[in-house]
Amino acid sequence: MKYLLEIGTEELPYKFISSALNQLKDSLSKILEENKIEFKDIKTYGTPRRLCVIIDGISESQPDQTLEIKGPPANIAFDASGNLTQAALGFAKKQGLSPEILGKKEIAGVEYLYASIKQEGKPTEDVLKNIIPDMILKIQGNRFMRWADLDIKFSRPIRWLVSILDNKEIKIKIGNAESSQYSRGHRFSDKKQVKIESPDTYLENLYNAQVIADSEKRKQEIVSLINKAAASKGGVAEIPAELLEEVTNLVEWATPVIGSFAEKYLEITEDVIVCVLAHHQRYFPIYDKDGKLLNYFITIANHDESNLDNIRKGNEKVVKPRLDDAIFFYKEDTKKPLASRVEDLKGVTFQKGLGNLYDKTDRIKRVSGFIACDLELDDETAKKAIRTAELCKADLVTNMVREFTELQGIIGGDYAKLNGEDELVSLGIREHYMPISSDGELAKTITGQVVGIADKIDTICGVFALGKAPTGSADPLGLRRAAIGIINTITDKKLNINLSELIKKTVYVQPLEIENKVKLSNEIKDFITHRLKNLLTEEYRHDVVDAVLSAKDSMTDLSDVEARINIISELVKKDSYKSFHESANRIIKIIKNQKFDVAVKPELFVEESENELWDCVSKIDDGLDYSGLIEKLETCIPKIEKFFDKVLVMDKDEQIKNNRLNLLGNLSNKFLNLADFSKIVF
Repeated sequence: MKYLLEIGTEELPYKFISSALNQLKDSLSKILEENKIEFKDIKTYGTPRRLCVIIDGISESQPDQTLEIKGPPANIAFDASGNLTQAALGFAKKQGLSPEILGKKEIAGVEYLYASIKQEGKPTEDVLKNIIPDMILKIQGNRFMRWADLDIKFSRPIRWLVSILDNKEIKIKIGNAESSQYSRGHRFSDKKQVKIESPDTYLENLYNAQVIADSEKRKQEIVSLINKAAASKGGVAEIPAELLEEVTNLVEWATPVIGSFAEKYLEITEDVIVCVLAHHQRYFPIYDKDGKLLNYFITIANHDESNLDNIRKGNEKVVKPRLDDAIFFYKEDTKKPLASRVEDLKGVTFQKGLGNLYDKTDRIKRVSGFIACDLELDDETAKKAIRTAELCKADLVTNMVREFTELQGIIGGDYAKLNGEDELVSLGIREHYMPISSDGELAKTITGQVVGIADKIDTICGVFALGKAPTGSADPLGLRRAAIGIINTITDKKLNINLSELIKKTVYVQPLEIENKVKLSNEIKDFITHRLKNLLTEEYRHDVVDAVLSAKDSMTDLSDVEARINIISELVKKDSYKSFHESANRIIKIIKNQKFDVAVKPELFVEESENELWDCVSKIDDGLDYSGLIEKLETCIPKIEKFFDKVLVMDKDEQIKNNRLNLLGNLSNKFLNLADFSKIVF
């Protein structure tokens, strides 16, 4: 059997559609499982005017169940003659049971009053009638609305419902919308009402009414249409993934429209034109075969092929004033060099308590210097990183960025290039905001990486110093994203940066009176470490990640963390790990809270097993890589086991006891150089 649910609405916000479909799928899956209704698969479809789910292989009914209900102990439920007491009769009445079906059952040596009831499963049809309306109204989203005089809310008014189990209509009602077998065609289609014969014919029925309900097929169709349209102008279209996703959820039936603009606008930097076309107007720009921007664009109309000339003219009319603004701002901005605008940053507040953007820029320069020193950059590259830092925020006071805020960094890089700045400087300015999302593209240049990290760590330290660390889901300044950006840049680009030291130094350059700088630095380290942990647990076992992060300061060398996690992940898979794990943990437990130093005196050994273990430990070179360290520790495992069999660590003789603790302390340090094995679940 198949069940189809379609929720017909006014035009939905494009961002809501994918979220709503995911919620519908997850909720239905959970509710069906809770109601013990089996199914094979759930597929979702969506357009601006409809959300749909089709459940395949859904069972006809719930399975029959035998319910066992436990009552009071038998000695309370039955009198001496074996008759039911008032307590038992009260239990039966409360449960709606006939006294005749009550019996006894022994549980853990105690007899209880018991009843077994056979409960017939409800037809799936009845279950769906009850659960679907509530489930729909529990969908979450932003800026929900009410309509008519109804006391219900949804993203947009619900206008129709389709609810079909195979060929049978399942009646549901939400507000003033009652389900039927009739959906709606596209707004311009002559088929205003579309009868859905069954779930199997749903997509075809709508396609015939010029609605492509399958968003993936609609997306593929849009890509194909864009490419063909671009080729008709001898060019190639740029199709950004985010823009494609947005446009896909803005149309039910896609028709490409090619527009153009005057060639004079191509005089300004390409980034500005693309920003106007793609970001503001949702157009797809066209390039020639050499990658040069052409004066054409493609828009996807939610329309058939009639009246396209008017649509084209309308879009061209809209884009012209935006490009006029852009060319005016560009000419005004380029009348003076970008560097001359740095002084203007004094008039723009960064954050109350953290000074203005000029102060922020000065801190970024200083922190970039710290990083350049840590990375041991050559003098020339270090100077370019500092110059990048000096200019990185200057475009925030340009006309272009005031009007097109999404061009921050990008237009700064373009202006720096026009002013003859070194390519590493102009690219570094352009890239220093990267990544702009948790999984976004990372800066490619060393200048972009250095200044980007400096900018982000300064923001984190400054906001923490203000006492405004993120709480719960609230993170208005994007500190979590900034921390993830720092981590991803360092690990992906293999940058040898000691974040612990960088945090301390950045805290010291904040323009605030900080009562306890060490405490604040540790709070920031914990914050970034938590982000690191979240990233790592997406790929590795939680306990292995905990073990590695707990062993030593993970912020000193992020590449070291990754190396240790990889090797411990392989170690725990070995058959021999059991004895390795037990030996490491036994040592850690004994050493915990004990004072020891690394000075071991062999002359104080009493048992031969002490000499054997020390001989094994002393041969472990501190310069070994982690694979070599594990191999050496594995050879010591039999010696450790023998040591614990033969030796009482806490000897009455204080010198002997301390010497044994020092021996185990040496060994514990070797294990902790890898991980805190007490955190690993085995």
